[in-house]
Amino acid sequence: MKKRYSICFWVILTMLLVAGCGQPSTNKSPDSTNTQNQNRDQQLEVLTINLDSKTVAIPISKIDSVKKYLDQFDSNERANELKRVETTTFTSKSGTIYSDIRYGCGMKLCDHTLVQIKNNDIKTLPLHSGSIFMERAFSPDDKYLAVLLGRNEGTDVIRHSVMIIELDSFALAELENTDELINLTSSDFSIPILSMSWENETTLKAVIPDTKDYTFDTLKNWNAGENKTKEILLIVK
Repeated sequence: MKKRYSICFWVILTMLLVAGCGQPSTNKSPDSTNTQNQNRDQQLEVLTINLDSKTVAIPISKIDSVKKYLDQFDSNERANELKRVETTTFTSKSGTIYSDIRYGCGMKLCDHTLVQIKNNDIKTLPLHSGSIFMERAFSPDDKYLAVLLGRNEGTDVIRHSVMIIELDSFALAELENTDELINLTSSDFSIPILSMSWENETTLKAVIPDTKDYTFDTLKNWNAGENKTKEILLIVK
């Protein structure tokens, strides 16, 4: 009888040990849980832009430059930086939505990414960093968009750069080479552009100061003087 009880005891004990070994561990380290929660929260992050009476939510994961900027911060700082993001939103004649997304802003200057939303497809294009979004103009046929950015030099002088974007590919348009092309389109912001307008489907006219050079003192004196100007044509190839 004792022998039978002893055999039953060992059989039950063996079954319990086998069952215990077969159970997967459900314990997770705090670091693993926090990482998973952060990844989930980042996947849910959206930037809301306003257009007339409606709002559009853009997943941050779709705006690579903004996501990389936010990835520098911990969760609390990240949330605050996301709140500081500024936008300027507009549409083309065909109804395609565009928005200048500004982040990492100082007193005036920001980094920029231009977003295009067309048929629920989102494309992005980084613009010149450390600048002010000044103006935009669509070509008459809606194939190109000219974006004017500015950078202030004190309170007396603002220099500009214009970026012409081919909207179908959403990339910078190729322009014909002219003497003033580099000065007007580079990220160095060397020349003030007083105004810009499309002359036709492929030609953008820019009005700039007519001066011997573009040093700070020359431009400051030009601002205080008779303000002679000249026109420069930027032609898309």
